[in-house]
Amino acid sequence: MKNIIKIFSLILLAAAAAQAGQTGAQFLKIDTDARLSGMASAGAAAVYGIGALNYNPAGLASLEGPEAAFSHSKWLMDASHDFAGFGLKAGSVKGEKLAMGVGVTRLSNTSFDGRGEDRSLSGGYSAYDQVVSVGLAVKNIGCAVKYIQSSIAGVRAETFAVDLGARQKLSRVPVTLGLGVQNLGRGLKYLSQRDQLPLSVNAGVSVMAIPGMGLNLDVKRLVYDKETILSVGTEYAMLVTNSGVGFALRGGYGLAGLAPKDGKSGLSVGAGLMALGAQVDYAMSPETGLGSVQRITLKKKF
Repeated sequence: MKNIIKIFSLILLAAAAAQAGQTGAQFLKIDTDARLSGMASAGAAAVYGIGALNYNPAGLASLEGPEAAFSHSKWLMDASHDFAGFGLKAGSVKGEKLAMGVGVTRLSNTSFDGRGEDRSLSGGYSAYDQVVSVGLAVKNIGCAVKYIQSSIAGVRAETFAVDLGARQKLSRVPVTLGLGVQNLGRGLKYLSQRDQLPLSVNAGVSVMAIPGMGLNLDVKRLVYDKETILSVGTEYAMLVTNSGVGFALRGGYGLAGLAPKDGKSGLSVGAGLMALGAQVDYAMSPETGLGSVQRITLKKKF
């Protein structure tokens, strides 16, 4: 437990060293897992499996075998947001299990019409954002390295970033603690302008109130954006048979600062179905300020 506290302190110091500024790469804030999306993204402590890659890489340590995941959601202006990931056990370090995850997240925008000075059509252009992540976790700590790329009308910007995380399950009570830093690195540079990445520090607690029902609380601080997001979520899961067939119901509420009309504020709902080592999750959450976003995630254990 003392080592975990030291790790938490180092993570907080790393985030505190950041200076305020304008952020880019906003797509890094978008959820990639429908399970957590249905709980208002309260996942610093509640995340596990390959879904942990983009939330708290320490959760990768819960992998018991190969696991694949694919997530899809429709975004604004007919854009699509997708995630594909794969994780597995990759050996051991000093007797502790080593887990590894790889994932690709992409926000693909539709083509836009180009216009000349006289407003006549002059071809078109497209835009996309994507990140390739590789994460490792040992026992209660995890780290993910990310290669981030953004392209607008053929002009590309790219950079690297690091996510750090820790997750500790308490021994005497059904409580799990989680802490992490996301997007620690240099910003994206377009031509002569560099925009900082959306650096965030998040802490969470997950409590198993009764068997099958978890209560989750997250606090996330967006360092450069100077915004704090509070998320509360719950999940009720029930196995119908010993073969692993079951279902889950989820709900949550997120509050960005003290402004309930913020795009990230509001009620999230979701549900999941588990059977034959596979899981399908669905969620509806307020992520754009212009309405709710629907997301579906498919996971399969091998």
